[in-house]
Amino acid sequence: MNDTMHVLVVDDEQGVREGIKRVLSKKGYIVDTAENGEKAIELLKHKNYDLAFIDLKMPGIDGFKVTEYIHNEVKTNTVVIIVSVLATVDAAIEVTRRGAFDFLVKPFTPQDLLNVAERAERQRKLIIEREKYLLELNREKSLSHQILQSMQEGLVVINIRKQVVLMNPKAEYYLNQRFDESLTVDKLFYTKRVRKLIEELLGSSQAKEETKVFKARINEDLMLEFRLHPIFRDNNLNGILIIIHDITEDWKIEQDKNRFVSMVAHELKSPLAAIINYLNIIISGMLDDKPEKIHEILERCKIRAEALLELIQDLLYINKRDTGRIEKSIRRYDLKESLKEQLDFYSATARTRNIELKLQTDGAEKYPVMADKQDLDRIFMNLISNGIKYNREGGKLTINIRKEDKYIVVDVSDTGIGMDEKEMQNLFKEFYRIKNKKTAGITGTGLGLATVKRVLGEYNGKITVKSTPDVGSTFTVYFPLNFNQKGKSI
Repeated sequence: MNDTMHVLVVDDEQGVREGIKRVLSKKGYIVDTAENGEKAIELLKHKNYDLAFIDLKMPGIDGFKVTEYIHNEVKTNTVVIIVSVLATVDAAIEVTRRGAFDFLVKPFTPQDLLNVAERAERQRKLIIEREKYLLELNREKSLSHQILQSMQEGLVVINIRKQVVLMNPKAEYYLNQRFDESLTVDKLFYTKRVRKLIEELLGSSQAKEETKVFKARINEDLMLEFRLHPIFRDNNLNGILIIIHDITEDWKIEQDKNRFVSMVAHELKSPLAAIINYLNIIISGMLDDKPEKIHEILERCKIRAEALLELIQDLLYINKRDTGRIEKSIRRYDLKESLKEQLDFYSATARTRNIELKLQTDGAEKYPVMADKQDLDRIFMNLISNGIKYNREGGKLTINIRKEDKYIVVDVSDTGIGMDEKEMQNLFKEFYRIKNKKTAGITGTGLGLATVKRVLGEYNGKITVKSTPDVGSTFTVYFPLNFNQKGKSI
């Protein structure tokens, strides 16, 4: 039965020691002997034993003290069998109290010895199995604890008495509450809705295994989703498991989407209403005898329709960009040459308002950037177009290119109407347009600068603005010098 069991035999009678050793050795046990308690303790300090046969009455350190030493100091789960001529009940109780497993009464036969040894061996294996089970159980508990600690979802368990019995760190963070054993539902949840749902689930005599879900805004920056799962044991409701998800990002996206749709509807409504009103005037016949007035109204309709078309094109571009349907071709371009082309394109428009266009550099021969050509055009054509539209008659638009640290820096400066601090606060937001007497006759979608900022962000670039009312504005673009083929700075 044994599997190389190590045995210690402690007895002051040499014949008994040697007899036990001879019988057990024939059965494959590895046996060490000690003639007294002192020698036994010395051996126990240097070697672990599976079984120990210990004489109860020995001079000096007796069997009781050796057993206590094994039980309290060695702690290796050595199974102790007391060997003694005393076979009283009191003696058996006392040795058991001090950590012994069994009692072998002298004189004994070899079979008596082997029977006790087999029982002790079985006990030893049971102890090992129990320790293994407890170790696995502790590992499972530790793993469960680690999982709960690392969960990105908040987790709260509530018992049938509305007491919080478990709560992981994420739930503590979401609910701004530390867990302790006195925590109750009323203390944990200030939201009436969740308290009401918990009370309904716990108070129902016919609770079902269904999940209750609701959302709650905790503060300006946090929107949470609560999922309440009833916990059953033996078909009886035993508590509630609450899983808490942070849905702030999805919620903000939905809010932005709703706001975007509302702004688009507003921006489309005004020019369409104006065009319909103009056309109704013409259709009514009021101006049949005034062809020049009809021509003027149709010209206004054309301007409004062109503004609508520009808005729709910008919206389509934003949608394509957000959904990843724009194919890019990242190549090396000379930014100086690119800006020259764009200034040539806008030169005719500038001449109609007598605006001087000028390109300046810090003396470098080339200004190479890795970019998509359409992205470069969209960035600077927006800025140049605005610099002309919001300029004064006979003004100037100056573009200055220079290298600065890891960037190519482009200043687009105009001598136009300028802006104050308040007007600049929302300048790069979608659909934002400055509305005052100076901008009354200037058309635009309010998407240009927002798009410029978004495109630059994809290249790890940035844009800043400085402006003074009635003096002019300077938009400064920072475009990284080095990029890989994916448009990321290196």
